[in-house]
Amino acid sequence: MQIRLIRSATLVVEMADVRLLIDPWLAAKGEGRSYSGRATSPLVDLPLSVDELLHGIDAVLVSHLHSDHFDDAAQRALPKSMPILCHGRDKVAISQMGFEDVRAIGQGLTLGSVRIRATDGKHGPPEVLDDMGEVSGFLIEAPGEPRLYWAGDTILCPEVEAVLADERPDVVVVHGCGALWKGKGPLVMDGPMVIETVRLSGHAKVVVTHLYAVDHATVSRADLRQMAAAASIDQSRLLVPEDGEILGF
Repeated sequence: MQIRLIRSATLVVEMADVRLLIDPWLAAKGEGRSYSGRATSPLVDLPLSVDELLHGIDAVLVSHLHSDHFDDAAQRALPKSMPILCHGRDKVAISQMGFEDVRAIGQGLTLGSVRIRATDGKHGPPEVLDDMGEVSGFLIEAPGEPRLYWAGDTILCPEVEAVLADERPDVVVVHGCGALWKGKGPLVMDGPMVIETVRLSGHAKVVVTHLYAVDHATVSRADLRQMAAAASIDQSRLLVPEDGEILGF
């Protein structure tokens, strides 16, 4: 299995000859929106062209419809025949965007020999959930491959802890920028939550993404590395990739 961080939450996952594009946010630098009023996101460019990114993609996996996870630029760039895999609650909305092959994941969907299941999470503390709405993560697995748990836009919460304990994934991808909404949050994991996730993940490697691209973030790559060192977490357990970096498992 390979995971390539593109930018923010956008990933390419290659597993068992299936290539998935996850949460495509394809706007050019500064051509999205501001989430805090401080700057216009995305704060950085994509590390490759959109044409290069889309080459060889078999399907797109969408966790939810926030603008930094499935934006107008992605909706324009993706072929309308591209399979879009999503939580059932988003199927109608994505179909109304003109996509012809929208598949609700639910408790299990198979693409080749890859099986994908939806998981639950919380997009922040109770006081922001009305604004944030519902989100999903996904378990992705195939025979002979590491089991991947991509937690999605969630804080560390009982739903995430249950997946870690019950499913015992080999690789865990979390969003760790500690973003705030109107001064409240975090909306996704902050540094202490990431460190605790490593502790709860047993043998798994934890990959931290959703960094350095949104203007409401409060946690940087350097912050996470410093916290990991202070907590005596081995660098092989907590991975904080740069945009464009490929990780092999």
